[in-house]
Amino acid sequence: MDESHKTLQRLERLRQLNTDRNWINSNLYRLMYKEDLYVLAYERIKSAPGNMTPGTDGKTIDGISMCMIQHIIEEMRTERFQFKPVRTVYLPKPNGKKRKLGIPSTRDKIVQEVIRTILECIYDSPKGPYFHETSHGFRPNRSCHTALREIRGKWPAINWFLEGDIQSCFDAIDHGVLVSLLRKKIRDERFLNLIWKLLRAGYLDLREARHDSLAGTPQGGLASPILANVYLHELDEKVEEMCKQVERGGKRKRRNPLYHKLSEQKLRLVKKGATRTKEFRELVRQIRNMPAVDVDDPNFIRLKYLRYADDWLVGICGPRKLAEQVKEELKTFLSQRLKLTLSAEKTKITHARKEQAHFLGTRLAIGREGIQRVVTTNNGSVRPVKRRSTGWEIVMVAPRDELIKKLHAKGFCTALGQPTTKLGWIHLDADQIIALYNGINRGVQNYYRFADNFSHLIRIQYILKFSLAHTLAAKYKCSVRQVFKRFGKTPTVTIKAKDGKRDRQVAFYNNNDWKKQRNGFQINQATVDQLRWSMKLRSRSKLGMPCCICSSSEQVEMHHVRHIRKTGAKKPAGINAILQLMNRKQIPVCSECHQKIHRGDYSGIRLSDLAYNPYESVQRRRFRESRMR
Repeated sequence: MDESHKTLQRLERLRQLNTDRNWINSNLYRLMYKEDLYVLAYERIKSAPGNMTPGTDGKTIDGISMCMIQHIIEEMRTERFQFKPVRTVYLPKPNGKKRKLGIPSTRDKIVQEVIRTILECIYDSPKGPYFHETSHGFRPNRSCHTALREIRGKWPAINWFLEGDIQSCFDAIDHGVLVSLLRKKIRDERFLNLIWKLLRAGYLDLREARHDSLAGTPQGGLASPILANVYLHELDEKVEEMCKQVERGGKRKRRNPLYHKLSEQKLRLVKKGATRTKEFRELVRQIRNMPAVDVDDPNFIRLKYLRYADDWLVGICGPRKLAEQVKEELKTFLSQRLKLTLSAEKTKITHARKEQAHFLGTRLAIGREGIQRVVTTNNGSVRPVKRRSTGWEIVMVAPRDELIKKLHAKGFCTALGQPTTKLGWIHLDADQIIALYNGINRGVQNYYRFADNFSHLIRIQYILKFSLAHTLAAKYKCSVRQVFKRFGKTPTVTIKAKDGKRDRQVAFYNNNDWKKQRNGFQINQATVDQLRWSMKLRSRSKLGMPCCICSSSEQVEMHHVRHIRKTGAKKPAGINAILQLMNRKQIPVCSECHQKIHRGDYSGIRLSDLAYNPYESVQRRRFRESRMR
């Protein structure tokens, strides 16, 4: 049995044992000696954006080698490994404030990914996660859409929303409390000490001055999200307990007496054949705008709860007094148990039928607008009919005005939503510009496909389409009219292919289907075991292979490039041209060849000049060599 298979078995066993929520884990630190876990970590992060951004040591992922991994493992064995301070950058937030982001060194990213893999086996195993179903942030096969789908399907008849936001959550996590929570599942002081080192690594400010980390987990760290989920799992447990305590009543609310009185009157008119009278039409109108149950039934109380990272939402089916009680109780719990503070600005109680709550970029309310379905009649035709429900329905609205404000802040339009030139993109090729606009347009439409006002997003598409036209007009120094004449009503660029291949077109994504899809959530239904799939990646890793230029096995490193251009007028040369042919961003090279690459000594190299193609299959290579003989 090879070493990688043994490592997989150990992780599988870890996942199986932790289906028992009371299981205590030990001997975890020995997993930090497993070379396969580091190679797996590298394979998982190697293509992530930001890897070519240097950390505090000035190094990027370019140049990583098995020698580096072996050195890390040796430091783990002697417990001399220390995390380097993270480099701090500040990103602007929509409210004008700035979010602190920490950029770890490449070596620390790999170690953090190994830690994250181990913690995920303990806390978030697909065989039976320790985390609650109400937690949706930073978890496999969970997303904003899984949370919103939960609200859409299981939150009817809500009276009040409690919008919760924890003030500077990631920066305020208490290290002592976090480690004490980890001790509930982990009894391995060496592993806990390693996490303590991670938390206390410190950071460098913009002036390169070092500061100690007295609280918080660095945003940008690969292990930070799961550590935050471990911390906030206590909040999930608390709300789960409160839900059980306040629950009152049967499976549904009591009947609405007025609704049933009107229904009986309608039935009498139907029996009399008076369905075309003014009285009948008025009864139908009243019934359609009235819930079948008493939405304010005092004997029916429920709490609903969801959390995505540090944003959470409580739905209260009960009086406002209960909502205020829940808010105060959670405020006290967070302060005393977790040493966190509720944001006074963002935590508020919202009337579900008169106001809109904000959660995960979506406005939520309770209403009866647009609740229709299509039915097939006896003669085969279809017609829309109002769908009757026992209560009120969740209405989800895309915040169009807020989206326009964001487009204005990014330079796509004026404050009033008039399209403008995106000056920062003028220097790019036309196909690149169209692709960037498509990314925004598709992203907005894919995210809000479930929204009840989805058709309102046609305004966003209009802004992006004409901003694209203005940008191309500025690039080619012509008018917008001339742009549409040159590139078509839907701006399209044709990429001329070589070597007999077909030409390729890049066109602006112009959606014409604006029908509402209330269940149009983008949910990952993948049933692939991510751990097993990742171990396959490890077996195919090129890390540790001989140099693909000279075949040397000494001091082999991985050469990385930022991106591979597949279109446009600029033709890559040298090693970049070879990487384009391979459709890869990394190749194994020895230290000497790596230095030559960065000096530009291989400007005229061709794919046939390589000692071997690291991405060519063994069977393919043998066939090619036999043909050459």
